[in-house]
Amino acid sequence: MSTRLSTGLSTGLSTRLGTRRQRAADAAIEVIAEQGLRGLTHRAADARAGLPAGSTSSCFRTRRSLLEGVLERLLELDEPAVTRLPPGAWSTRDQAAATLAGLLKHWLGPARIRTRARMQLSLDAGDGALLRAELNAAGERFVRMAEEGLRAAGVPDAGRAARMLVAQLDGVLFDALARPSPEKEEETWLHHAATTIMRAIP
Repeated sequence: MSTRLSTGLSTGLSTRLGTRRQRAADAAIEVIAEQGLRGLTHRAADARAGLPAGSTSSCFRTRRSLLEGVLERLLELDEPAVTRLPPGAWSTRDQAAATLAGLLKHWLGPARIRTRARMQLSLDAGDGALLRAELNAAGERFVRMAEEGLRAAGVPDAGRAARMLVAQLDGVLFDALARPSPEKEEETWLHHAATTIMRAIP
């Protein structure tokens, strides 16, 4: 496990707040990020959250409901990074590239655990249509937000470009998680990637 992931998991444990349901979902996210979906059980989430045995199962009765709770929590925590961007974040293509670089840095920094868990969830829980409809709906929400931003940046066919943009960002995130590099090198790469993506959009 990488140092950044290990540190993030430790920080998540020490700072996790909220209701028992939120704590269980947060713990499940950490388990998925560290062990994948195969390591996720109600008991594992209890242990990770420091909750009494049976707490997670009282909030999420089945494995499917636990996974749905994880997805709901991921959206709750990650959407504000996009919806609460400052005015002018998408005002020009250059500004949009800077905005994307900042989002990538956030998703690989403070939100790194959630990004890793989201990737695992998309690959494993989506297999066999376990959560395919829910995952597709969540993905469409981010595509729509990207479309609004690209339209503000003056991109003509913002709808088609938005889908490609989200796919490219996921590719950058996957590459950074699969082949981590020193933080300073990663930051430089993210700025380059964001600028390249925006320049490639017609």
